[in-house]
Amino acid sequence: MEALTRESPAKLNLTLRVLRKRDDGYHEIESLVTRIGLCDTVSVSERPNGRRTLECNDPSIPNDETNLALKAASALADRAAKDRGVHIEITKRIPAGAGLGGGSSNAATTLMLLNELWRTELTQPELARLGAAIGADVPLFFHEPLCVLRGPGERMEDLNLLFGAWAVVLFPKIHCDTARVYRAWDPGAGRLQRPSLEHVLGKLDRPAELMTLLFNDLEAPALATHPDLAAVARDAASAAGSPWRMTGSGSTYFRLFDDPSRARACATAIHARCDLKAQVVTAGTPS
Repeated sequence: MEALTRESPAKLNLTLRVLRKRDDGYHEIESLVTRIGLCDTVSVSERPNGRRTLECNDPSIPNDETNLALKAASALADRAAKDRGVHIEITKRIPAGAGLGGGSSNAATTLMLLNELWRTELTQPELARLGAAIGADVPLFFHEPLCVLRGPGERMEDLNLLFGAWAVVLFPKIHCDTARVYRAWDPGAGRLQRPSLEHVLGKLDRPAELMTLLFNDLEAPALATHPDLAAVARDAASAAGSPWRMTGSGSTYFRLFDDPSRARACATAIHARCDLKAQVVTAGTPS
């Protein structure tokens, strides 16, 4: 059988509010998330010998059972009681450890592809529940391009709202450790005054105004645990103005625009003045 292939998109946390640390060690959050037009490519093909293997163009990505895509393959095989082999190929464009959800997206995409390849006929909600046991961010890639995450990240509310912008994303050569960043979160930060979700949603059609309302409670602990990030934020603001926001637990920064030419001009300014990789991508569905 020929390989099945699908794009595996990245995400941005437009807002990320950390509410409290739970007794189980996880954190309660509320986060407005959008998918963006930065994608890996995942392909799956049958292996007749029953083995499950993975190949990736990025040598830093593990190809053993610690990889979320291979975990997804094993979870689906167990769920469907199918002792099936598969070879997974991932072409990475989403940096690892950047707060963009690349590994989680790869796992979700693998579940979708294998559901078709193995004809397991699970529904999207069933696949999402399976994904939740693999990683907290996996289920969001079964939802609408714009949604709200709650709890430790497993409760999601689809937002059938129009949102479209162009995002300039900055990729520092810094790998943020998510667990370490969360450990450094100050519970006192949960009492900071932040715009309400309703207020933020009211500005979805005005990206420039929206940017002034966005926030990330993990940005301060990410800067504390990875001090080099402070220079990234400073250099970006110096080269192309403010504001910039960090996504997830870092290290990627982004800025939204309502006009692609302004976004490209911003990226050009970054390239000219900073030793930073900047890329213009769609966020949501620009008109």
